[in-house]
Amino acid sequence: MAVLLTQPAHWHRGRPERVGIGLLGHGTVGSGVVAILHAQRELLRNEAGVDFDLVHVLIRDAEKPRGATPALPVLTTDADAVINDPNVHVVLECIGGTSAAADYVARALSLGKHVVTANKDLLAAHGAELDALADNHGVTLWYEAAVGGAIPIIRLLRESLAGERIVEIAGVVNGTTNFILSAMAAGSTYADALKRAQELGFAEADPRSDVEGWDAAHKLALLSRLAFRRYVKSTAIARRGITALSPEDVALGKHLGYALKLLAFARDADETLTTAVSPVFVPTGHLFAQPEGPQCAIRIVGQATGALSFIGTGAGREPTASAMVGDLLAVLRHLAHGTSFRTNRRMADVTLTPLDQVRMPHALGLTEGRDMDAARAALERAGYSVRAAEGVPALLFDELALEDGNVMRVLDEARISARCTIPIWHDR
Repeated sequence: MAVLLTQPAHWHRGRPERVGIGLLGHGTVGSGVVAILHAQRELLRNEAGVDFDLVHVLIRDAEKPRGATPALPVLTTDADAVINDPNVHVVLECIGGTSAAADYVARALSLGKHVVTANKDLLAAHGAELDALADNHGVTLWYEAAVGGAIPIIRLLRESLAGERIVEIAGVVNGTTNFILSAMAAGSTYADALKRAQELGFAEADPRSDVEGWDAAHKLALLSRLAFRRYVKSTAIARRGITALSPEDVALGKHLGYALKLLAFARDADETLTTAVSPVFVPTGHLFAQPEGPQCAIRIVGQATGALSFIGTGAGREPTASAMVGDLLAVLRHLAHGTSFRTNRRMADVTLTPLDQVRMPHALGLTEGRDMDAARAALERAGYSVRAAEGVPALLFDELALEDGNVMRVLDEARISARCTIPIWHDR
């Protein structure tokens, strides 16, 4: 990925003495951005080298009480008033979703405005087109906040590791599911843990994107595009969420010396890329077992750098808003110096490794301990190599395909009740 400092196509208008900012959305994240801009104005202005104004804020409901918030500029329900204003040089997109957000962002980029977003759904669906649109108009699309919350992983891949060959990127990238699994490890049920996550603002009212693994898949797709220079679609990533997990699965992991985490990983094997999102048993001493609550942990393995590891808060208003303001600061600095940071990505076609060729150790918990011998015998007759775990009703596979559905069919036919197979993580 080549990183170029170029004169933007629209720069004949000259550098603005004050940079105008338009904010699309004043919900959880948008209001957090406003709070940081208000509290840290002097620091940001000094760091950027240019002054700025929050010119417009797009809201959905003009009658909604705003409570005790910092003084706001002109509030509007008209997106055109924000996007078309020539005094707006940077647009911050905080409305979420894909259809309206895609339209607003595309129009802003086409008008020569830089855009900052935390919208991983938008980027997963339209990232390639929006990146190309930004490059064609000499502006930039920034999305640090879309992956990892407070962990500055996007900038690391775009800048510091731009010349490195990445061989693996993996980790806990969804703070909501990590909060739920951490609560289950402390004795909570899945339903109670989800309810608590919603009360604390870590989970949406409709949590399916998080708990079904879609959010993690979107983030993995974005990371893979930057790390491997290949256009990976999130819909092509093998995905399994946490909705089928039980406290018994968490307890099984503890007994075996593992923590249960929702892991996203991508591994480069020359001609193919292995990608997946799945609950995984991780050794308790491993980096991926360390994040608690809404934290995330990400590890990048480079051919020359080796492993680089990061832990930080991955869900919530403040980390996301902070990451967006960090991107805004980068834009302000480039505007102050008359340069534009461009990422000229030449994406290669990608071939994903078939999951029946991706083999990992697995564990399988049984509902009844008395079924151990019968379950092992049935699986061995079906051609599996399996052994009994010590002190717990569970079977261990030294090697099993990542999406092997035949194990459960064999046990169903033998009328043996079992929970889902769970991969066991080993660093390669």
